[in-house]
Amino acid sequence: MAAEPVFVAIDFTADVLRVLIAEQDGEQALQREEWPLPELADEDAWSWEVGGRVATLFAQDGARRSAIGIGIAAPGTIDAISGKLVRSTGQPQWDGLAVVESLRRHIDAPIVAESRTVAALSGERWQGAAGGASDALYVSLRGEPSAAVFAGGRPVRGAHGFAGAMPAAPELRDSADAADAIEAVVGVIADATALLDPEVVVLDAPDDELARLVPLVQRVVDEIAPGPQVVPAALGERGALVGALLLAETVAYEGGLSQ
Repeated sequence: MAAEPVFVAIDFTADVLRVLIAEQDGEQALQREEWPLPELADEDAWSWEVGGRVATLFAQDGARRSAIGIGIAAPGTIDAISGKLVRSTGQPQWDGLAVVESLRRHIDAPIVAESRTVAALSGERWQGAAGGASDALYVSLRGEPSAAVFAGGRPVRGAHGFAGAMPAAPELRDSADAADAIEAVVGVIADATALLDPEVVVLDAPDDELARLVPLVQRVVDEIAPGPQVVPAALGERGALVGALLLAETVAYEGGLSQ
């Protein structure tokens, strides 16, 4: 019996691994799993842990599956060409982790990696709050604050790959005064909105912060750069995994064209 072709989406943080396996048409999720991640000291440990989890799902309950595209959402700055995690916001020893190549040692399939923030914005544009917007700003205030930008339908990476850094991150993370921290980050978001002129600004944060932030940012944006709509993320923590699924579908299609 021939193996069933599937897409694989992988999203990992410092301590959590999420995997989604979907049918070839991308419409039906066959399996969705989440596991805690232990400390993984090097590339080999990471690739065996992640690759092993995916391989287990391929054969679970007697299934025979074969990946035709794998998308990975990684915590930090990804070099889009090499698929290397240049700067990790997950476990610190992952700086320089060759995400794509280390997984390809165990799974022979087209693989692409992207930062979790860019993947989350891709997910929101595909199935969430950004609704296919060509020009969009996404800001995540979960963990270390980070942002992603799409301009003309493409992610903005910057000259050195570090577009999306949040200058207010230290204030938000370290300030003893929560009001000052929020004021700092709202100011950065509003300034970025004025500079980029997106159609939509998507904010992701814990629920108790989100309800307060969205109207606050909208009010400031309306004062300095009216036009963009500020909305809460529709996918929340699922955004990066949904974006990784879109990456898997894209790399499978492009890989098929190149063969």
